[in-house]
Amino acid sequence: MINVLLRRTAELAVIGALMVGTSSGCFAPLSSLGGCSDRDERFAVILADLPILSMHPDAAAPKDRYSGCDTDDGFAYAGQRYQTALDRESIMSFYRAAATADGWHADGENPTPVPSAGLVVSGAAGCFHNEIDGATAYLNVWFPSDLNVPGETQEPKDVYGIELTGSHDGDAWC
Repeated sequence: MINVLLRRTAELAVIGALMVGTSSGCFAPLSSLGGCSDRDERFAVILADLPILSMHPDAAAPKDRYSGCDTDDGFAYAGQRYQTALDRESIMSFYRAAATADGWHADGENPTPVPSAGLVVSGAAGCFHNEIDGATAYLNVWFPSDLNVPGETQEPKDVYGIELTGSHDGDAWC
């Protein structure tokens, strides 16, 4: 969820419109939430049911699962956090193999490396994509502690998450 909140951008202001154009030139009605189409609201449920969210190393314990639709940017999301004593490389190695076996394609390691100074805008340590329900979905493996800010509540170093994002009618990314 932290990743979703940090990725918000001022993308498209829908002023007085009840419809939003899609990349195909068609129009899709917005849901009552404002920025998510009904189709993407349903897509969030599809993402939440994908088996990859339940795949984890034996040494990792499931924590919390979440899903929904980002009303600012209009994309569906679903995620699962885990707690483990495994190191980052062991976690990444597991998901490189599990994602590939589940039909996901690697987009690269560490697409947004944690800077030594400055604001961290994404915790994605690995990114994959797959075609789900006619749309490109993204899987990212992230470490909430990468987003820790001194003086704020600190995320534990033994927690990681996997998050799926995708959209039929908006933009999604890792």
